[in-house]
Amino acid sequence: MNKFIKVTIACALASYCLTSQAKLSIPSADAMPNLAPEDRHEVACSRIYNYFTRAHYKIIDVDDKFALNVLDRLMSFLDYNHSLYTQAQVDDIYAHTKSIINGVKKCELNYPYQVYNQNIKLRYQKYSFLLEKLKQEIDLNSDDKIEIDRTKSAFAKDETELKDLWYRELKNDYQIQLLNGKTKEKALKRLENRYIAGMNRLAQISSEDVFSVFENAFATAIDPHTNYFGPVESENFNDDMNLSLEGIGAVLSQEDEYTVIQSILPGSPAEKTKKLKPKDKIIGVRQKGGANEDIIGWRLTEVVKKIKGKKGTSVTLEIERDEGASAKTFNVEIVRDKIRLQDKEAKSKVYTAFDGKKIGVITISSFYTDLHLNVKRELNKLKEQNVQAIIVDLRNNGGGLLPEAVYTTGLFIKKGPVVQVRDVNANQVPYDDTDESIDYKGPLVVLINRLSASSSEIMAAALQDYGRAIVVGDTSYGKGTVQQSRPLTRFYDLDVDYGSIHYTIAKFYRINGGSTQLNGVTPDIELPTLIDVTELGERTEPNALRWDKIYPAEYNELLDNSQFVSVLTHNYQERVKDDPVFNVIKSERQRYFEVKNSKYLTLNFAQRKAKFNEDEKRQLENTNIRLKAMHKPPVKSVKDLPDNFEFDDPILKACVDIAADYSKMLKNINYEIATNNTPFLLKYQVK
Repeated sequence: MNKFIKVTIACALASYCLTSQAKLSIPSADAMPNLAPEDRHEVACSRIYNYFTRAHYKIIDVDDKFALNVLDRLMSFLDYNHSLYTQAQVDDIYAHTKSIINGVKKCELNYPYQVYNQNIKLRYQKYSFLLEKLKQEIDLNSDDKIEIDRTKSAFAKDETELKDLWYRELKNDYQIQLLNGKTKEKALKRLENRYIAGMNRLAQISSEDVFSVFENAFATAIDPHTNYFGPVESENFNDDMNLSLEGIGAVLSQEDEYTVIQSILPGSPAEKTKKLKPKDKIIGVRQKGGANEDIIGWRLTEVVKKIKGKKGTSVTLEIERDEGASAKTFNVEIVRDKIRLQDKEAKSKVYTAFDGKKIGVITISSFYTDLHLNVKRELNKLKEQNVQAIIVDLRNNGGGLLPEAVYTTGLFIKKGPVVQVRDVNANQVPYDDTDESIDYKGPLVVLINRLSASSSEIMAAALQDYGRAIVVGDTSYGKGTVQQSRPLTRFYDLDVDYGSIHYTIAKFYRINGGSTQLNGVTPDIELPTLIDVTELGERTEPNALRWDKIYPAEYNELLDNSQFVSVLTHNYQERVKDDPVFNVIKSERQRYFEVKNSKYLTLNFAQRKAKFNEDEKRQLENTNIRLKAMHKPPVKSVKDLPDNFEFDDPILKACVDIAADYSKMLKNINYEIATNNTPFLLKYQVK
C-alpha cells in the first residue's frame, strides 16, 4: 500500500520513555471521541488544494472519478485488510462522492469526520468482541482456515460473517504466539493487553489525526510521493532531511495496525545489526531494563516516540517476519546513535575472481555531499592495486543528491549529459558532466537491485546508455520523480502551525529519452534476489505516475555492450548452476513464493506446528550449507550464530566473476575509453 505517513526513526527531539505501565483498564464506549474539524483545518485544507491543483506535476481534475480514487485511498487507510466494514457500509461510503469532492475542493470536512468517527466505533466493537472471545476456550483442533492476504478480498456480507472473520484473526494471532514460544497463559495475556491498549489508543485519537488521513487520501490519490504532514509529522520529516539525528535509522510506515520497516538508512544502527530488512513488522518495543510493550495498533507517531532516543541508549525491537505458517518473531537490540549519511562513506575492497584476476568493488550506499570526492579517492586506491576491472555496488542505495549522481557518473566519462529533467511546464533540461577528466577508463560493472532508487538509477542508466558499463543484478525501484517540500504556514499566521506538504514537481529521464519512472533500470545480466520484487518498487504503488519518454539528449555511445551480454550470461550461469549457495537462494525463494501464493492458512494448530517445524528444519539446513561454503562448522540451531555474524555475499561474488570475464573480453579488443567520447563500437568476436 502507499505509505502515507513516513517517519525516519532518528529524530533529534528529546527521548521519550515511560515507566512501567499500570494495569490497563478497559475504556467504555462513551469514552470514544466524537471528533470534528478545527478552525485551522479549513485554512490548511484550502492551501493544500491550491498547491496540489496548481503546482503539481500531474494535471488534477477533482471530479467523480477522482473522488472514487480518494475513497479507495481513504478506505485503504481505514480498513487495509477489509476486516472492519460490511459490504453495505462500504457501498454507503462510496455513494458519497459529492461529499468527498466538497471536502477536497470546498473544505467541507463534516462527512470525512463522520466516516472516521464511525471507524472508531467499529474498531471499538472489534476489540470488545475479541476480548470476550479470549474468555472462552480457543479451539486449536478445528479445520478452519484464514486468508493470508485480505487486501483485495470482498468485504463481509453481514455482521455474522464479519465476526467470524474477527474470530479467525484471533485464532491466528493466538497460534503465532504459541508457535514462537509463549505459553497459553502468556499468549492469552499478551493478546488481552494488546486489545485493551488498542481501545485506549482509540480514545486518544485527535482531530488532527482525522484531518491528516483525509488530506493524505487526497494527496496519494494524485501520486504516492505526494503527502500532507501535520505539525508533528512535519517536524519529524524536517529532522530527517537534516541528517544529524539520534535514533536507530529506519523509515517506518503504518499498514493497518502494524508498524512496518520500509527502508533502513545506510550507516545507521539499524543497518549495523544486519538483522533487519524492509517489510519487517515491529510488534513490540522494550527500553533497557523495562518490560516489552506490544505496539500493534499504535499510531505511528507514538511508536516513533518509543523507538527514538539519545545516543548511547539501547532499545529492543520485537520483529515479526514473513506471513502465514512461516511467520516468526525475534528480538533485535539496537544501540541508538547519531545518524548522518556521511558516516557511510563510499568504501572499496579488492576481490579475487574465479580466474585469479583482482577486481575492485566500490560500495556506494547513498549520494551524500562530496560523494564524488570519496569515490575518486577509492578509484585511486584501486588503480594502485592494479585491479583488472571495477564494480560500483549500488544495491540498497535509495538515492540522495542529484548533483552527486552527475559528478560521480562524470568520473567514468569525459563529459556529456547524465540525466534529463522535465518540469511541470514541460521544460526539458539536461544535467551535464562538464569535467573533461576521466578518473577510470577500464572495464566497469554496475550492480543494482530492487532497492536501488532515484540517484542510483540515474547513474546506472547513464553508464548503461553510454555503453560505459555492464549493469548487473535486478531491475531497480523505478522512482523517476522529483519532489519539493513546502510549509503551509505563512509569515503572517503568527503562532498557528499548519504543517507542510511534499509534492511532485518534475520527472527524471535517461539520456536516451526514456523515463526511469515505474520501469526502473533493467540490468543487462539478471542475478537472483531474495527481495520480493512483487511487493517493492514504484510499480506496486497505487497512482504512480506513468512511464513515458522525451527526446534523447545528444551523446555518443562509447561501446555496444549488447555484443557481450549473451556470452557473459552463459558463462555466469555455467559457473553457478551447481553452486550450493545459489541453490539455497533458489530454494528459499521458491519456498517464500509457495507461502505467499497460498491463499489460505490452516488454523489447525497441529498442522500449523508441523509446517512451522518443517520451515525451521529447512532454514537450519540452508544455514549449514552456507556455513560449509565458508569453511565454517555447522550449528545445531540458527540461534547459535553470533549476533554479528555475516554470510558471504553470493551475488557480489557472481558479479566479481562477471567483471573478470568482461575485462578479458575488452582486453581482447584492446579496449580503452576514447578520450574524446567519440563512438567506439568495435564488435567482439567470441573466442
